[in-house]
Amino acid sequence: MAATEDLLMAYLPVVPLLASLRRFVRTSALPGLAALVGLAALAAPAFARCVPVAEGPGARPFAIPASYVPAAETRGPALPAGAVELTFLGHSSFLIRTHGNVTAITDYNGYNRAPFAPDIVTMNYAHSSHFTTAVEPGVKHVLKGWVENGVIPRHNVTQGDLHVTNVPTNIRDDAVPDSGIAGNSIFIFKSAGVCVVHLGHLHHRLKPSHAARVGQVDVMLAPIDDSYTMPHTTLVQVIDDLKPQVVIPMHYGYAGGTLAQFVATMREKKWDIRMEKGASARFTKVGLPDKQTVVVLQGQRF
Repeated sequence: MAATEDLLMAYLPVVPLLASLRRFVRTSALPGLAALVGLAALAAPAFARCVPVAEGPGARPFAIPASYVPAAETRGPALPAGAVELTFLGHSSFLIRTHGNVTAITDYNGYNRAPFAPDIVTMNYAHSSHFTTAVEPGVKHVLKGWVENGVIPRHNVTQGDLHVTNVPTNIRDDAVPDSGIAGNSIFIFKSAGVCVVHLGHLHHRLKPSHAARVGQVDVMLAPIDDSYTMPHTTLVQVIDDLKPQVVIPMHYGYAGGTLAQFVATMREKKWDIRMEKGASARFTKVGLPDKQTVVVLQGQRF
């Protein structure tokens, strides 16, 4: 998977550049330039097209500089009071939006992006598909989730009506020789009483002390790849420990049937399954499902 992710990383930065070039040649007097750019666009893969964040399966938005489009037009209509909206951008990146129109992107990697600069970006793991050093202008808070120069990250950030904290963990269990000490963070997003927890690149069951620090979970964003992070048997233990009311799958591909396997596992545990038609879902504290539910959002997976 790492090789595939790195290949995508190499290609995707070209996409916004190509879009900018096409805008330029519309007003250019240079003969033949528009035709050349048009041919280049035809040669690009289908996912390189500019599409809305929540268009549906396979949607892959790219960042439009904030100066091009007013934020009020790009962030969508105002949410009802008490609502938190989650949009699956791809891989393990979600756009989180609050009633106060505060925004955050999880596992910000430079290519699973929204059409505007979010207020907050989190990066739980120092791998090319989970972080980037090229953060777009306009981001107010960049929260890294791994130890650097011996300093373990401890975040406690409030932006408007969104509060973000983290619980540092090892990537792997302590019993493993290369455990990746403090190499991962579980990020916790709270707004209007709704607690959204992003597990990050977690490979193991949490210690009781970690689970206690995470606290009550309403919506869990969980990696279900069944191999690169943790097997489903371990993930189910994490879910049982944290007791979320909703689990949203992330970090999985189209091949291999991992989504189907995870859904089947949770059905056996008597969870409800909700398959959304689009990439977004809204949650309120009072509107959380009575029965524990897996909510599958459409969108780019790997």
